[in-house]
Amino acid sequence: MDPYREYQDYVIAHRLRAVLGHVPGKCYSLSEYAALRLRRGELVRKLVARQGDSALLSRIEQITEDLSYGFWSNPSVLKSFMRRLSPVVCPVLESPQTFETLLTPNELTRLEPGLAGQYYLAWFRLPGLLNEPVAFEEALRQQEALSERLGLFLDEFHQVVG
Repeated sequence: MDPYREYQDYVIAHRLRAVLGHVPGKCYSLSEYAALRLRRGELVRKLVARQGDSALLSRIEQITEDLSYGFWSNPSVLKSFMRRLSPVVCPVLESPQTFETLLTPNELTRLEPGLAGQYYLAWFRLPGLLNEPVAFEEALRQQEALSERLGLFLDEFHQVVG
């Protein structure tokens, strides 16, 4: 996966979790995120090489949570997240337009109206398709097509250095 897209997905997941009261901590800058992502990879390699213990696994899980790693693309992570949601309606999840209230005005100008909301909300259908491989694969193809249209829209990627 493109590391910039991964970071963008992290920021949107963080914003969503903040609005819904599920914030794991501060929102990391791109450089902070990259450093943590590299650290997570290093710890996973140590664990695979059997150089670690339960404390190592615990640290990997904490970094994974801090980074919202796999939040959008891992159906079990989404399913777990959805189980923790309040039974009260979450307005931000009601439509692509309401989801896009998570974006800044400048970010919205870089997108087709509703596209980011459509893309991110569509991930929530994956947990329900786990037992339907053909439908699941088709949903992933649709996500890929939306992803290509989405591009990088975060303000962090469009700052003018002066």
